[in-house]
Amino acid sequence: MFTSQEVFPGIFHITDAMGVSFTLLAGSERALLIDTGYGLEDAAAYVRTLTSRPVDVLLTHGHHDHALGARWFPSVQMSAEDLPVFRLRTADAQRARVLEQAAAKGLRAPEDFMAAPIPDPEPVAWDRTLAGFPCRLYNPGGLEVLAVQVPGHTPGSVMAFVPKYGLLLTGDDWNPCTWMWFPESLGVVTWRKNMRAVLPAIEKETGAGISHVLCSHQPAPREGAELREYMDYMTDERLDSAPAVDMNSPVRTRQVTCPARDWVLVFDAAK
Repeated sequence: MFTSQEVFPGIFHITDAMGVSFTLLAGSERALLIDTGYGLEDAAAYVRTLTSRPVDVLLTHGHHDHALGARWFPSVQMSAEDLPVFRLRTADAQRARVLEQAAAKGLRAPEDFMAAPIPDPEPVAWDRTLAGFPCRLYNPGGLEVLAVQVPGHTPGSVMAFVPKYGLLLTGDDWNPCTWMWFPESLGVVTWRKNMRAVLPAIEKETGAGISHVLCSHQPAPREGAELREYMDYMTDERLDSAPAVDMNSPVRTRQVTCPARDWVLVFDAAK
């Protein structure tokens, strides 16, 4: 069962039964849905309970917990760089793992979950750059949304900023617990460099400060200052001294923590 909260007027943060969140930005003419969840429930039908306007869908990246719900929509957009990730994470092996995870939570999947077609996303039509990062504006009506491709969690990861509310949607490029250890993830130093560069560039471009952040694995907005403090906390010294952590993977993972803030960063030490 989906739940949602209207965090700002016309902006609904939706959480699916598996616990991942995605966001509807409802304008006066259209709506923009950022991500789609695990796909176990009809995301399109739920979105129609929140808006009657036509809906465009933008995936922040190709991982299954964000992209499998694309099955419920006629088309979606995503950075072309994430297409290999999308194809891998929406294939049979990943769907089977999701079914196992859902069963462990006592959740039922649609009968066609394994067989439902999910067409490749349309590539986002970036039309300019911002501090070297591809970007474009969406305007569903009275609500400008600046989408920026910020390689990090995946090569084509996208963040979206709503200047009207100072609201940044980070996808998985940042969560209080950020994972940078997947095969497709960039090296942690490159990710940090990109994040530190793009945040002031977004503010300069839009003339609006980042005052709130919505994450894909958090149910409510967080303060924009926390994101900056998190990035500042991840110093070279902390990365270099980070202890190993077992992620049940052959990847040589290390972990930086800040217990006082419940911050975690898991990264591939070989990159």
